[in-house]
Amino acid sequence: EEGTAKSLLNNVNDNLRKVEEAVNVELSCFAPQAVRCSLKDLVPYNLTEGWSEEAKAEFCSVVGCAAVEMRPLGQDRDSLLVDLRKAPMEQSTDVPFSVREYLVFVEVARFYSPVTLGRRPLMYYPPVYPEASKELDAVVCHINNLSDFYIQLVDNMESLLLSAKLQDCYNALSEDKRRVYCPVIGQACVARFEDELWYRAQVIGHPGGRKVEVRYVDFGNKQILSVSDLRKIKDEFFALPAMVRAHQNT
Repeated sequence: EEGTAKSLLNNVNDNLRKVEEAVNVELSCFAPQAVRCSLKDLVPYNLTEGWSEEAKAEFCSVVGCAAVEMRPLGQDRDSLLVDLRKAPMEQSTDVPFSVREYLVFVEVARFYSPVTLGRRPLMYYPPVYPEASKELDAVVCHINNLSDFYIQLVDNMESLLLSAKLQDCYNALSEDKRRVYCPVIGQACVARFEDELWYRAQVIGHPGGRKVEVRYVDFGNKQILSVSDLRKIKDEFFALPAMVRAHQNT
């Protein structure tokens, strides 16, 4: 133990240097470059146990070494209260997400006051409805009940082309590319269905357990799946309106 302590002391001495007085005076003009921060309104998921190693690991994984957007939200004693957002990619449909909301979503943290910040996600263009009294060929693609079902128009060949392009694009991507960290209610995305194919979807719920509820906008059905089965949608797939028309009696 004595040898180990001496070795550590030698390593410290090898990396320490005295600063000359003239240099010390010059350096004193610069404020410390590191600012102590705290994520505003965030507390450990389990208050009795405090911050877990899992929470730290999730925070490190999502922040990484890349620059993030910072929003100062106040000050508390010696800490700056902030929210951090992942910088958007070049895709216009890539909504920046709050690191605080991500940590709450993966259940390593909780909010202790209401959250009012956030940006509304971009949503799909609504489907184009046919003219009244016009006869068309259609396929019923999903039924909730007799007053709530969805159809696709048979002569709409865009759906076949869209499906093929989706599979080609998203099967070629690695799991980390275009990953959705913190899905926002209403967010347009691409989701994997139980047939292992990719479809356009919209986030409609947060059931918990790192699960997300989506509605497949080109078919009308809903599904609860893991957030790992979501991907950010590319502009070329976002531009087309939803393929299904909802028929509801009110």
